[in-house]
Amino acid sequence: MGINKVGVVVFLHVGVVVVSFMIAAVLHAALHALPRAKTVQQMRPFAALVHRLEPMLPILALFILGFGAWLIHLEDLKWGDGWILTGLIALIVVEGLAGALLAPHSKKLVAAIEAAGEGVASTELRRQTLDPFIWYVAHIATVSFLGVVFVMLDKPTGGGAVLIVAISAIVGVALARVQLNAAAKQIG
Repeated sequence: MGINKVGVVVFLHVGVVVVSFMIAAVLHAALHALPRAKTVQQMRPFAALVHRLEPMLPILALFILGFGAWLIHLEDLKWGDGWILTGLIALIVVEGLAGALLAPHSKKLVAAIEAAGEGVASTELRRQTLDPFIWYVAHIATVSFLGVVFVMLDKPTGGGAVLIVAISAIVGVALARVQLNAAAKQIG
């Protein structure tokens, strides 16, 4: 009984995707917990999670890209296929935007929490946890990647693939808006 090389690479590719979504889930949980925290001590573990986990996502994206490229080679697929291009472009654009734009905002928030004195979190610090930029980009990235997973499985034509990822991004915006409003009510 031999090992199927394609099966192993698919497993590695999907495994990294699953781990990436797990990390995103923890980051989203931290995003929701921060504005609800009443004290700086309650905020610090969540800020530490953001500080430690967020930098792992671009590294995992490189593994996703690498294993995906390997699969394209092994299965003799074409880089020009619309579903492949859509997934590739979405991965590069979303990770690039998250790294260039989201990371500085979240680092600023983590630094503010680390610099805050012990005790009750100030209203200003709690408001910083509601940075719309963080909420929108995080939700757009996660839900867009969910759309990419659908595209990778269904393999629609180029236009269909783009539409699915675009709709996913819009759903991400809507989810961010609803959840940001709910979190803002916690602060008052």
